[in-house]
Amino acid sequence: MQSTSYKPEFSLSPREKAIAQLVAQGLPNKCIAKHLNISHWTVATYVRRIFIKLGVCSRTAMVAFLMKENLLWDR
Repeated sequence: MQSTSYKPEFSLSPREKAIAQLVAQGLPNKCIAKHLNISHWTVATYVRRIFIKLGVCSRTAMVAFLMKENLLWDR
């Protein structure tokens, strides 16, 4: 029996990816909101959605996961 390694695919929307990149730069939600011209509550919602998609519970874990999977920056 052949073992197939399952590697789930994680798809972030362009806005989620932009927010993840700004989080990776160490920016807090209020600065991200100002940079993207959206409310900090909207940023918090996006961050929570990213956490759910990736199965993580912190900003550090999110960035580490995205870097490990090479999903943070454009190639």
